[in-house]
Amino acid sequence: MKKNLRSCLSVIVAAAMVAAMAACGGSGSGSTTAAATEAATTAASTTAAAAETTAASGGSASSGGDYTYTGSRLTLGGADSTGQMYAAAATIATTLTNAIDGLNVDATTSSGSNENALKVQQGEIELGMCSGDAAANAIAGRGKFQDVGPCEDIVCIGAVYASMSNWIALKSSGFTYLHDAKGGNFGIGPAASSTEATSLAGLAACGITKDNSTLQNVTLGDGADNVCNGTMSAANAFSGPPVGTQLNASVTKDCVWLGFTDEELDAIIKENPSYSKQVIPAGTYNGQDADVPTFGVKTLVICNKNADEELIYNCAKAIHDNAADMIAGNASLAPLGDPAFMCNDLPAPLHPGAEKYYKEIGLLK
Repeated sequence: MKKNLRSCLSVIVAAAMVAAMAACGGSGSGSTTAAATEAATTAASTTAAAAETTAASGGSASSGGDYTYTGSRLTLGGADSTGQMYAAAATIATTLTNAIDGLNVDATTSSGSNENALKVQQGEIELGMCSGDAAANAIAGRGKFQDVGPCEDIVCIGAVYASMSNWIALKSSGFTYLHDAKGGNFGIGPAASSTEATSLAGLAACGITKDNSTLQNVTLGDGADNVCNGTMSAANAFSGPPVGTQLNASVTKDCVWLGFTDEELDAIIKENPSYSKQVIPAGTYNGQDADVPTFGVKTLVICNKNADEELIYNCAKAIHDNAADMIAGNASLAPLGDPAFMCNDLPAPLHPGAEKYYKEIGLLK
C-alpha cells in the first residue's frame, strides 16, 4: 500500500518554505527568487525520492482502487531543474508513485517540451511535460518538428497548469488593461523567448507596436525591477502565476496586473489557436484584489497513444483525486482546482484511458 500523499506533500511545502526563507537572505529580487526556486525544487525532488522509499514500506493509498501496476519504472520528462516545469513534474511523479500500487515514476531533467515530445513519440520515455503549443506543433510536424515530421503517437493524460501572460505595472499608473499603457516603455522578456512571443501577440492585439511605444528585451527579473523603479510602464512574464520576481515586487511596491478585453483575447487566440483564455485569480499576488483576464497555454502531461489503457486511466484518476494536495505542494498547479481544466479545450487528443476516466466522472460527454 502507498503512503498518504497529503503527508508527503506537506513535507514538500515545509521544505520549500524553509528554502525560500533561507534564500531571502540574498540581495536583489531576481537572484533571491532564483535561489529560492532552485532550493525549493531541490527540496521537492528530494522529498519525492524519500516519499517513494517510504511508500514501498507501507501506508494507505490515496487513489488507484483495486488496480496494481506490475510493469517497470516510468520516466516523466521535466525540464531544467530550476524551472517551473520540472517542479511540476516532481510533484506529479510523487503523486503517481504514492497513489498507484506498484508504480514508481522518476521525474528527470530535460531541455523541455520539444525534447519531451520527441522522446515520448520515439518511446524513449513514457511520460513528459509539454506546453500545449509545442504538443500541437509536434503532432502536426511544424515549427521545430518540420524536419522530424508529424509525431502522431503523442496524446495526453490531461492539462495540469497554464503558463499565462502576467503584465505587471505600478498601481499609481492607474492602468487596468494593457492597452491603457499605450505609448509607454514595455519589458517584453528575453529575445526569442516564449515571453517575447506572447508579449508581442498581446501588445499587437492592443494596438501597441514599436512605432508608438518602446519595446525592450529584458529578463523577467529586470522587467519587474524596472517597473518598480519607474523606468518601465509594464513588463511581462509568461509563466504560471505567481511569478517569483513579480511576487517579490508586489511585496515592496503597490502593483497591479494588466488584463485584456474579450475582444482582444479573441483576436490573440484567432492568430494562435494554441492559446486559450485564462484568469489570474484575485489574491495570487500581494494587493491583487480582482481577477485578471489574460491568455496562456496549457501545459500537458503527455504519453504515447500505445500506453496501457488501464495504467493511463489510473494516472488520470490519481491526478484528479489528489489535486488539492498537489496544489498545496505546488501553487502553480492551482488550475487543477477546476476539474474541467484537465480535460477540456486541449491542444492534443486524450489517451483513450484518460478519456474513459473523464467520461465516467462526468467531465466529458
